Amino acid sequence: MRFMRPVYGRLLSIPVDEATGLTADPILLYLDQNYLSGMVKGKPGFRELEPVLREAVARGVVAVPESEIHRLESSPRPDLPLLDLLGQLSAGLTLPRSADREYCLRRLRAAWASFPGRRSRRSDLADLVALASALPVCQLVTCDAFMADLVRRSSLDVLYRCQIYTGRRRDVDRLRRFLEELLSRLTPP
Repeated sequence: MRFMRPVYGRLLSIPVDEATGLTADPILLYLDQNYLSGMVKGKPGFRELEPVLREAVARGVVAVPESEIHRLESSPRPDLPLLDLLGQLSAGLTLPRSADREYCLRRLRAAWASFPGRRSRRSDLADLVALASALPVCQLVTCDAFMADLVRRSSLDVLYRCQIYTGRRRDVDRLRRFLEELLSRLTPP
């Protein structure tokens, strides 16, 4: 059995074992700083997403990898237990390296060139590296709205067949609904 989900005009196909109700391999979900922070702070949308995400991780449907960028971006905010939350969700899984990382980085930088007036933020380079690392290997990727625009302009989401979610409420809710729908198709625990 396969779980089929429309993604930008094509289907994201996720194989599900009928006997166990589990996916053959977990879907990799890259959580950016904004999503981790939203869950730690209990912000609306993120508060509802967290238990669904924890269930999806516990049932082996989703895996949340850690990256070097997580540690780098979390260091200015030691008051928020972002790495603790990430550690609970990842169980030590690290983001696999991809040979396509440099290619993705070049494509994202080229897309950035179409925004000559945008002032760069301190976190932009880290966000570009995180996306270039995550896009080739993760089926679900979270990022800020500007970075999502760069991904779409570069067509990397189409090339790597991944779903992009911003920190906007409608995207947070869309990710939660996607996970709920996936969980609903599995055999009860």
